[in-house]
Amino acid sequence: IHFYKRPMFLFILFTFLSKCVAQVPADNPLQSSPPESLTQDPNHPVLPNHPYVVSTPWAEDGVTHQDVYKLGVKGQYANIPLRTDGYDHLSTFCYSSVPLSIYMFWSSASMKMDLPSNNYQVYIGPNVTSVSSLAQASESAWFYSQLPWRSKEFKLSPFEDVCIGVQTMEEYTITLQWKYVNYMMVVVTLSGMALFWMAPTLCRNTFFHYTTGISLGLLMSVVLLTYLAQRRFKQSLFSWVGVAYSFSVYLMTRTWFNIKEYMTEQYIHLLVGYVLVAGIISFAVVYRMGPPSNPRTINLIQWAMQAVSLVMVVMSSYHQPASLLLSLTMITWAAIPASLKSGVNTQIRKRFFKPQVKLLSEDEYNTQAHAETKKALEQLKNFCRSPDSKPWKTVTRLRSPGRFAEFIEGSPHLTEAEVMEYSHWDYNTDDEDDTDEDEANEAATDDNMD
Repeated sequence: IHFYKRPMFLFILFTFLSKCVAQVPADNPLQSSPPESLTQDPNHPVLPNHPYVVSTPWAEDGVTHQDVYKLGVKGQYANIPLRTDGYDHLSTFCYSSVPLSIYMFWSSASMKMDLPSNNYQVYIGPNVTSVSSLAQASESAWFYSQLPWRSKEFKLSPFEDVCIGVQTMEEYTITLQWKYVNYMMVVVTLSGMALFWMAPTLCRNTFFHYTTGISLGLLMSVVLLTYLAQRRFKQSLFSWVGVAYSFSVYLMTRTWFNIKEYMTEQYIHLLVGYVLVAGIISFAVVYRMGPPSNPRTINLIQWAMQAVSLVMVVMSSYHQPASLLLSLTMITWAAIPASLKSGVNTQIRKRFFKPQVKLLSEDEYNTQAHAETKKALEQLKNFCRSPDSKPWKTVTRLRSPGRFAEFIEGSPHLTEAEVMEYSHWDYNTDDEDDTDEDEANEAATDDNMD
């Protein structure tokens, strides 16, 4: 029973979305009281609820940290000036969480940094102390490498405290962004649910098989080439192939997170050439292998698709308890036999949604019977007059072709003799029934007298 065929499910989902949007106030609820970081400064005079934030001393675990900015309201920002001493400086930006709420199922928060260059280091932790420890470790360690991708927008969970440390000597601005309903997360949730319920159909669809194969060839071409090299040279995963796999994943992730840099005029022709070559080769491989036909293979593909869809649902919201509950509900519903769900649905419809049946009186029944009979006879005549009925072939099978011809020309379908015979039979039947009833009554009277 597919969810997209259930009007009740769509009604519940629409109601939930409406409530989520209705819960969005004009201002952030945290704006009811000014943040602690909004203090008066001679260089930057700040009014209550002003979006500009200045640094304040931050005491944590008995240690006072400087250059800490508290961002708690949508639109608040902090501006860090250019360092004149030529050394990198660490500034920390902290976000305070909000309580869990089901109406914030698709809420999201982020800090966006406006910095022209890539000369910066980022440290993320749950508090200021952890950020300072990471910065000290990077300075004292011989080899400290961060992730291969660079991002100037840091995704945050609205329900968790987090601090972000930025170390650079250049001037930049960092702004807190908040979305009560992140529509991209809504799309991911609905896509995951649709994929979960449509997996049994999609895994048997040829078009989906080709598009999935070509997409995997485009996104994981380096990893697939490494796998083919391993098969060709028959090497173990713990040999040089393991290093090749790691390097392939590194290249793939680096390319994915820096795709915007490769879509410029300098590299766009190389990107288009790669897409064409990898797409053609992937199509050829998928065409040569053909769609899977083994039932167990199809089941494995279906289960893999459903597992991916469940991961999409869980990861589409920062409200982890609610998203996990939604995934468990989907699994439980899919595990229930279809016959049981159909039986329960039938009983609910019979009990709460009884159809309104209008009963006909005897006069209405007779009128409707005459009208429908006349309509059916006219349709039969029109069909017999058309070439599709093959009249000559039909005439050879009839016992009375002349009567058939008269019926087509407009004569009644019953003769007068048949009408009289039917009326006489009906009259005699009524008399016989009355006679039998009288005889039965006389016999009962004789028995009582005896």
